[in-house]
Amino acid sequence: MDTYFTNNWINITQQCVLCDIATPNTKAICECCKSDLPWLEKHCFCCAIPLPTNAKDLCKACLKTSPHFKQTIAAFHYLFPIDLILPKVKKSQQRHHLRWLADCLAEKIMSTPQYSLPQAIIPVPISHLKKLQKGYNQTEQLALELTRNLDIKIDSSLIAKNRNTQAQAQLNAKLRRSNLKDAFDVRENNYSHLAIIDDVMTTASTVNEIAKVLQQSGVEKIDVWVLARTPV
Repeated sequence: MDTYFTNNWINITQQCVLCDIATPNTKAICECCKSDLPWLEKHCFCCAIPLPTNAKDLCKACLKTSPHFKQTIAAFHYLFPIDLILPKVKKSQQRHHLRWLADCLAEKIMSTPQYSLPQAIIPVPISHLKKLQKGYNQTEQLALELTRNLDIKIDSSLIAKNRNTQAQAQLNAKLRRSNLKDAFDVRENNYSHLAIIDDVMTTASTVNEIAKVLQQSGVEKIDVWVLARTPV
């Protein structure tokens, strides 16, 4: 049974996952902690890298070379406490955080001016070996949580990772790009607008490689949704 439904039914007070203060029954995070989160404000329209408040809408890198995706929506800077929570989700099975994080991302998506939702969201895939070792793919779990807020389809079978690659976090930007070259396969589809979903964007190598193969399959517009964006 869903924890939040159960709490409402038997009138148990929920406690904030960050500060342990009592919150309304359906809330996993209190309003004070939520407002103190490192929300991403001014950023590049395309890759979401943080920008100075007086900067233009695109960063120098995107002006020089456009990625294969059109727009990125990111909820947070990859700073405290997000930089502590997301590794726990990925490595320590603390998937309960994905619910309130998905709520925050959905809030950011729905508040983005003049934004049209895609036909489906595509979780970044992991290799079969890694999924067997971990037992789950955190981006698929994040996508499932998002569907509670957004009436949108998840297509987890459109993109598949065809080999087990070295962890991106262990590599520099150049090696990240070569590490993922031709690592993704896409099945035939009729989509025109999709959003790739991931937890953290650092160099954008992963989502850009996925966007490339999606473009090659005929998808016209590809966006990226991420929980957090690093500054580099």
